[in-house]
Amino acid sequence: MRKTITIALGIIGLSATAFAGEPGNNMVIPTGTLLIAPDSTGTWSFGLEALYMMSNTNFQYASTGNVSLLAPPGPADVENQSVTNDWNWGVEADISYLFPGSSRDISASYTYLNQNGDDSVSGAPLTVHGVNRPTFTTFANEATGDVDQTLNAATLTFGQLMTIGNRISLHPFGGLQFADIDTSNKAVYYTEFPDPGDEFEIGNYKSTSDFEGIGPRAGIDTAIHLNQSFSIVGTFAGALLVGNMSSNFDYNRGFTPSFETDYNNDSYTAVVPELDAKVGLDYLYAFNSATSMNIQLGYEFVDYFNAEDNDARDSWAVNSVNTATDFSYNGPYLRLQLNVA
Repeated sequence: MRKTITIALGIIGLSATAFAGEPGNNMVIPTGTLLIAPDSTGTWSFGLEALYMMSNTNFQYASTGNVSLLAPPGPADVENQSVTNDWNWGVEADISYLFPGSSRDISASYTYLNQNGDDSVSGAPLTVHGVNRPTFTTFANEATGDVDQTLNAATLTFGQLMTIGNRISLHPFGGLQFADIDTSNKAVYYTEFPDPGDEFEIGNYKSTSDFEGIGPRAGIDTAIHLNQSFSIVGTFAGALLVGNMSSNFDYNRGFTPSFETDYNNDSYTAVVPELDAKVGLDYLYAFNSATSMNIQLGYEFVDYFNAEDNDARDSWAVNSVNTATDFSYNGPYLRLQLNVA
């Protein structure tokens, strides 16, 4: 029994809400298969994940085409230019404790991820614009864009390990989740005069957004044990975060700072739902009866809904449209976990 519990705990993510029956209590589900909360030994688990992720957020920083006032009359041919995030490394660390006798556990985790990317375009003419703002014509013939996003997240959850037969383990869990999501979008616009051929910065744009929220989290880990060493594992979870959203943006449309306009949006209370899912293959190696290690390779997807505020000027008089975009990322991960009873 002790070996079975060690294997089951190794292949689930060990985050977890204390519910289900006492050890050994049988619960009959509609199929007639026995769902059991097995006996357990007190076990510490230490996990470390290397995340290799790409964000799905783009920043549209310029448009190119025959849109200048100097262009000949006729249909405009415009192509939007966007910055996409590069693949970047992140890290997730967690610690869990399985209480003896009940197969209930407590887990705490921390995740850090920084996503960034840049892009540039050149050509004549070039129309420049900011997020949700009418385009304005200029003599720019080169533009650069930059995006930077940082996630700091933490969870505290409680869970219950249950088994269905000898092949399937279930681990429902619940608790709290915290997230801090900072984003920054920048664009700079240049022009190059034929004589003397010097390049001048003629405008720039920058927007920032910061969300900090906390709320309930719940989900379930599952495992299908192929044999004593290999298992197919998966997690599906979600959270509902409530917190403060603040943002600002500024434009500089001239050669001097006197043309710069800075807009500070009022902060407000935002509700940000979050969903995450992962699937992977787990390998368990037992050093002895009290110590084991898991190696897990899988793929993960995370989405924080409307977690970035892109509220910018969208008319020449006042701002009338509030806009927000998701902060989401996906990619492979490699997990190492040490279990000590």
